[in-house]
Amino acid sequence: MANRSLTTPFGVTEPASRHFTHTPISRAFSGLVAALTAHVEAERDISAADSEDPGFAAWLGDAEAARTDVLARIDRVRSAEIIRPEDRPLRHMAVICYLLMQAGANAEFLEARQVLDRAPALFACPGDGAAAWRCRQMLRSTRLRIREMSALPCHLDPREIAPDAPEIAAPVPA
Repeated sequence: MANRSLTTPFGVTEPASRHFTHTPISRAFSGLVAALTAHVEAERDISAADSEDPGFAAWLGDAEAARTDVLARIDRVRSAEIIRPEDRPLRHMAVICYLLMQAGANAEFLEARQVLDRAPALFACPGDGAAAWRCRQMLRSTRLRIREMSALPCHLDPREIAPDAPEIAAPVPA
């Protein structure tokens, strides 16, 4: 004697609007979040390493490859067509990431970073659907990566923050 059981989960046969589906921008942005994570990790590796270390050249190559990957993924987000309203804040965030990656001085980096706080509506994704929820999740993850980027010397030069601080401490007289 066999027992009858349902093997199809409830809700799977409902219209697709209840579930998240990627657009070209959301798919590219999802990859951008992963690339930013790899960039932060690679930059942490070389910021803590000694340039005389035999592995430094490989770590530097990894950091340069991670940076190139981030910029390529930003280009994919920026060039993709906006399909739904949730794509707009993702594109705006990609533009901020581009400005942060290309900043040549602390002032440029900080100015781009402050746009996130000054214009929060550009990076907000209102709504209750699956697409809005996933968009907010990706935006939160990106904000965390940007916070981590702010702690890296490749983005914010500590000598530029405190230009009067001597690089090598003067010896203390005995």
